[in-house]
Amino acid sequence: MSISNVGSALYSDALKALDGARKSSETKKGEVADAAGSGAAAGDKVTISSQGNNLGRLAELAKGAPEIRSERVAELKSALEDGSLKVDSRELAAKMFKEMSLESWF
Repeated sequence: MSISNVGSALYSDALKALDGARKSSETKKGEVADAAGSGAAAGDKVTISSQGNNLGRLAELAKGAPEIRSERVAELKSALEDGSLKVDSRELAAKMFKEMSLESWF
């Protein structure tokens, strides 16, 4: 049985998007401060917090995430129930520890 590192890839993409959102938010804050300092006419304005921006970016990432392959899930569930699914517990544990150690770097 082969287990891919999909979770880490998605996690990495989400971190990159959040970093980009933070940089974008900081740039926008600087632009707003410049506009306010230049004597621009006062009016209604709406600001979105950096947390709101981050949530929007994560929602976009979630839309692009691979969908669940229900036929594959059903196949694995059936194999698990009838006992024909063989899992190498050492290989599984090694991959779990490897993934956990990679995520600790972010």
